[in-house]
Amino acid sequence: MLLSTPGNYFLGKPQFLDNPHGWIPHIPFAFWLMEVIDPSVLVELGTYSGNSYFAFCQARKALGLSTRCFAVDTWQGDMHVGNYGKEIYEQVSKINQKEFAGFSTLLRMEFDKALDSFSEGSIDVLHIDGTHTYAAARNDFDNWLPKMSHQGIILLHDTEVRRPGFEVWKLMEEIRKRYKLLEFPFGEGLAAICTGENPPAPINELIELSKKDLQIIQWFEILGNNILLEKEREDLKQETKKWKQKTAAINVELLKEKRKTKTLKKQLGQNHPNPKP
Repeated sequence: MLLSTPGNYFLGKPQFLDNPHGWIPHIPFAFWLMEVIDPSVLVELGTYSGNSYFAFCQARKALGLSTRCFAVDTWQGDMHVGNYGKEIYEQVSKINQKEFAGFSTLLRMEFDKALDSFSEGSIDVLHIDGTHTYAAARNDFDNWLPKMSHQGIILLHDTEVRRPGFEVWKLMEEIRKRYKLLEFPFGEGLAAICTGENPPAPINELIELSKKDLQIIQWFEILGNNILLEKEREDLKQETKKWKQKTAAINVELLKEKRKTKTLKKQLGQNHPNPKP
């Protein structure tokens, strides 16, 4: 089977998952991609809670790859998720420092300001997942394109989302006319775009095979959905546990109040005995 790799790491389980869940179905492909191309440099634009980034880092660490990983984000929020506090960055930074500090760097800045941190032709894998308007996605794609290596792959997320403010699909209409690519039309959509003149052989092979056999993409979808459903089940178990604990606490308080009420009724009965007939 073409998907088979020496380690078959794409069959593994992610260790670090958080909300939101939109990227979770694509983690098996992230694992597979890391193993088959062993990129020299991987950059992610828009990391938020780290589901995608930590999947790349986990594979890099487990497989003993040589990849240097960089996450670029302000960790302040945007028009899609709103503004949020420092706790998101602190959690991401804590995991990164504990698990991946030897090869992973968090760049807390705007995407355009991070451009100077990378030389032209140096990035093998770029994941773009920032603001999803057409103008923002186009800007990110164009500005970072010169940084891509001769075998560069750009990943675009949310290619299937058509809610207000999500316009990556418009950019995809232009990209399809110019680049060889692989699309995953599930989850919220992901595209792997070959921007280099010499794409890695495994990617070329997968693209050609997927044209003949759609089941290739479905395999990734099945594996990804398994991870997503397991995460949702675990979240539900934790939420149920919290509600049970809350219910138990309320029951304790209710019992206390019932005892108080019983005592009060008893006192009222003593102070105001029923009149004799």
